[in-house]
Amino acid sequence: MIQDIGKHKIDPVYLPGAVLHKEDYIIGFEGKNVYLKEGQEKVELLICEDILPIVYEKEAFEKYQREAIFLMRVDGKPLYLLPEKYLSRQPKAKKEPVSIFRNGNPDYEAYAMISAYHFYHWYKTTRFCGACGVRLKPGTEERSMVCPICGNVIYPRISPAVIAGIYHKDKILLTKYARPNSSYALVAGYCEVGETIEETVHREVMEETGVKIKNLRYYKSQPWAFSQSLLSGFFAELSGKEQIHLDTHELSQAKWVRRDELREYRQETGVSLTGEMIEYFRTHPEKF
Repeated sequence: MIQDIGKHKIDPVYLPGAVLHKEDYIIGFEGKNVYLKEGQEKVELLICEDILPIVYEKEAFEKYQREAIFLMRVDGKPLYLLPEKYLSRQPKAKKEPVSIFRNGNPDYEAYAMISAYHFYHWYKTTRFCGACGVRLKPGTEERSMVCPICGNVIYPRISPAVIAGIYHKDKILLTKYARPNSSYALVAGYCEVGETIEETVHREVMEETGVKIKNLRYYKSQPWAFSQSLLSGFFAELSGKEQIHLDTHELSQAKWVRRDELREYRQETGVSLTGEMIEYFRTHPEKF
């Protein structure tokens, strides 16, 4: 699948036999931090030759080639993951929190980087076979980790989840998670086994707020690497009373907010599906 980001293309399809070249993009992570090009006002990827040392350049490059993991192509140029040990003391690389991707500047590189973070987290947490405990090896024909003993094959984790914009006349239901520093958002949750996405919306809304909904309408989807999820966004109309029965285990607040009051609830950036949907409700009254 190729993602079209404005005039740019992000191709995350695995490329068997890919080998790192000096002109290719590289990226590295350390926990929830990312290494980017130093001295840039915007989010910008490093290029392999940016970090090659003057002394022992040939030896360093050969080591990078052995340990680099192919992630995707950005406008046709390959992007590889390198271990953080090669970037942590690199003067041409700066360490930033991965939350910088939310700024989306430029949007296509931010999307590539947040997808890279998804892969990094999966590779970091997928090292041993869950069936027999043996250390896994990378697949050679597809993006997977394979057990050399029992043959168990593990693919990148993508958890289906939903976001629901529940509205009633000129009001939309906003919530806050029951954790520190949460912003106002929409009802959201993960799909259970044996459950359709539409059923997930009805269940999550009822569990978290106690309201019933009708006229479910699909809006759009979005990959969200921070939780290794694929989000499906829906709008739905209130069916019945506005009274909220809050699930205090999941949420700290839930309230109806009028369209003309939504400006003060706008998120700082618009790259999240939640923020986009709230803004869509505010600016398109004719759709609701």
